[in-house]
Amino acid sequence: MNTRITFVAALLLLPLGIAAQEPDSETGTANRVIVVSGTGEVNGVPDVAAINVGVVVESESAKAALAANNEQMERLLEKLKQLGIAEKDIQTSSFNVSPRYQRMRNPGGEPPKIDGYQVSNQVHIRVRKIESLGGVLDQVVTAGANQINGISFSIAESETLMDEARNKAIRDAKRKAGLMAKEAGVTLGRLVAIRDHSGGGQPAPMRFMAMAEARSSVPVQTGEQTLSAQVQLTFKFE
Repeated sequence: MNTRITFVAALLLLPLGIAAQEPDSETGTANRVIVVSGTGEVNGVPDVAAINVGVVVESESAKAALAANNEQMERLLEKLKQLGIAEKDIQTSSFNVSPRYQRMRNPGGEPPKIDGYQVSNQVHIRVRKIESLGGVLDQVVTAGANQINGISFSIAESETLMDEARNKAIRDAKRKAGLMAKEAGVTLGRLVAIRDHSGGGQPAPMRFMAMAEARSSVPVQTGEQTLSAQVQLTFKFE
């Protein structure tokens, strides 16, 4: 997986400048400290796709609609297995049976009557071979899927990239602390505190509707996702 690394640095200083009085919890005396923040960003190419696919069938009776839906879903699930989608990556996400009402208003103000039923069944699948995603989308439609809600992308080894981003953020903060100490004419002392403000490692998924082209695999662009880490370092100075 090719990654492109970019960095964004931010410096957070105490309100009174780099020199501040902070009480020592052990001795009760005041310590002079520099507090700095650093941010590191890593761009990664998504390698896992999550898709919601399903089958919607309408018929005059609920029983007939259910039977037809079950038949199409069985073909769809069999196709997913043939495509190499593991059972652990296939999960039912929704199932609904609902009445279908007459569209025309009945004379005398009577409520609309039921003239059929709709059955929908949807599964959430993960495609771990991202290069096969276009073909998977094409094949599930061919197998009977007539409902695709969207696609979300993620990075399987996101924590590895987050560790890289944290390392960059720490180096960024240390560089800033050294620069501030030098310009202020003080000597940078030992590091006394580190705080990680990165939060979750996985970026928010991107979503779009899948568009199929006749007689070809669905064209899909995964793009890139940015993972960002923020740290805060506290140094003593003399």
